[in-house]
Amino acid sequence: MLVDLHTHSTNSDGTYTPEKLVLAAAAAGVKVLALTDHDSVSGIVPAEAAAAALANGPRIIRGVELGTQVGEASVHILGYHIDIYNKQLLEKMHEMRYAREVRLQKMLKKIAALGYHVEVAECDPDNRAVGRPHVAKALVAKGYFASVQEAFEVLLKRGKPGYEPQPKLSPEESVALLHQAGGLAVLAHPSEVENRQLVQTLLRNIDFDGIEVYHPSADSKAQQYWLELAREFGLMASGGSDFHGVSGRFPEQLGIFEVLYTNVKSVIEYKQ
Repeated sequence: MLVDLHTHSTNSDGTYTPEKLVLAAAAAGVKVLALTDHDSVSGIVPAEAAAAALANGPRIIRGVELGTQVGEASVHILGYHIDIYNKQLLEKMHEMRYAREVRLQKMLKKIAALGYHVEVAECDPDNRAVGRPHVAKALVAKGYFASVQEAFEVLLKRGKPGYEPQPKLSPEESVALLHQAGGLAVLAHPSEVENRQLVQTLLRNIDFDGIEVYHPSADSKAQQYWLELAREFGLMASGGSDFHGVSGRFPEQLGIFEVLYTNVKSVIEYKQ
């Protein structure tokens, strides 16, 4: 049985609405779908309604992805089975989204000084979380770059002239928030951290519940390494495609990156 525990909608930096995401999951035979928008849970109820309206609709797991920072490393944390009405979590996500708006204006000023003039609408703070993908899409639409990936490589990646750091929580704060909201805290795409020693340190010192073993950034050898690490630390194994629906970014369709129910069963069944 196919599942996907890491997806994004238009409520953060994905291109599919929650409803379209659910329809695509059903069409691809994905039976369990976690919506894990960045710093936002506002797409979850629409996703649940869309799934309930389908005869073959996927089970929806309430999720979120929180961005944290450890030194120069960006560390993302996935929350599953969270209370989407938890006051503390909602307040902190609202704060983080506002920080994204401030960052957006700084990025736009930086790239304007370099000759790239685009407009990106500030997002409703109760809705989408604006970020570099929105800037990249605007740059492509204006004809400055051929693809979102090219815009990142030339201008928006860390170390490039248009990059602006984003204020973030610490991993400890994020894990505590997710637990306080009744959910699981899972270290997202550890291969993207690009520092296995740091990953081990985080897992050893912070009360994580799981690690995202199965992700497009990890080949089969890396997946085996993360699975062994999960077993060593007594953690649940999770997995998902990190689907954004962006052309040129793998996977461009749901179901292409296959995650099996049996491999992530403990995360899915946590609150059954």
